[in-house]
Amino acid sequence: MRNIIRLSLMIICLWVSLTSFTPEESSFKVAFSQGDIALAIIANSKGAPTEISLSKLKSVFRGEQQRWKDGTKVTLALMKTTTPIGDEIAKRLLGMTSKELNKYFLAQVFQGKMSSPQFFDSEDDLIKYVKSNEGAIGIVGSKNTGGLNPILVDGKKTF
Repeated sequence: MRNIIRLSLMIICLWVSLTSFTPEESSFKVAFSQGDIALAIIANSKGAPTEISLSKLKSVFRGEQQRWKDGTKVTLALMKTTTPIGDEIAKRLLGMTSKELNKYFLAQVFQGKMSSPQFFDSEDDLIKYVKSNEGAIGIVGSKNTGGLNPILVDGKKTF
């Protein structure tokens, strides 16, 4: 009888642990187990520096730095947070979930603290946007920089 009760309790515990994750947590675990994606920073030749520190990069993508040193307006170009790269950017660069990042940008734009970033479904569209817009800066997978030289982050081509 004790063995049946133990087995029942173990099955209940297993069922609760498997069903208590939200979809976001489940997808996070799958994405995390696949390993990190190497990311590269690309920018339009007008405005952005050729090298930047990680802390300064975070400041740029939080909307805290609105202009480059030459006065050119910073324009953010990001992959949608529903893409693996967009999700990785949210986690690694800003320490947020995809939902938190979307809420953060919405709040910043609503409060007038920054302009809305441009979001893209494909890296190729993001690259085209960055190439054709002065001051634009974006993040792509390191294997697809579209011929643009990546901006070094703390001396490295990827982060």
